[in-house]
Amino acid sequence: MISIEAYLSEVQRGLGGMDVGVRTDIVRELRSHLTDSVATNGGNVSAAIQSLGDARSVARRYRELYGFGAPYRVLFDFLAGAFGVLTVPVLFAGDEGIFPFFLSAVFVAVEFVFLIWVSVSAGNRAGLVAGIAGLAGRMAAFGIAIAVNRTGFVITPDGLAAFLLVSLLFVLVGWIPGKAKQAWRRPPPEL
Repeated sequence: MISIEAYLSEVQRGLGGMDVGVRTDIVRELRSHLTDSVATNGGNVSAAIQSLGDARSVARRYRELYGFGAPYRVLFDFLAGAFGVLTVPVLFAGDEGIFPFFLSAVFVAVEFVFLIWVSVSAGNRAGLVAGIAGLAGRMAAFGIAIAVNRTGFVITPDGLAAFLLVSLLFVLVGWIPGKAKQAWRRPPPEL
């Protein structure tokens, strides 16, 4: 038999990444609900806890409802911008041949996977902002590369179009998965 405090502690661990105030309110609300439920069930703590369900599932539903806290969203944006910088192959280009372009493709793939994860885990707004941060990082790196390599820099219309297309895809990839998850998921059970 698990105690109310142990159950709430497990729920609180599952709420990691959320705003501290929201997390405190959720635990306070659950404690109140469990206390009332124990009183209604004649002191049966197990029945009260069982009526709420698994602590991890409860935490996951609350995280879907309230999302990650601001520090985590800022971290997601910073990482998306940093990955965006690394997707510009001209930063590594020189006499090495095609290697920098393959390295750039790896970072583009990492950026796409990261943006999909942010969008699905933190919501489509957080994914959209992270996608914009990735776009901004990519554009900033491209601008710096042009400024540094003015004489040895060749921009073709096809290359620029591909660069802009991939850059804009960052925004779409950051937004669409979270929006799709929102539209296609089953209605959550009432908490």
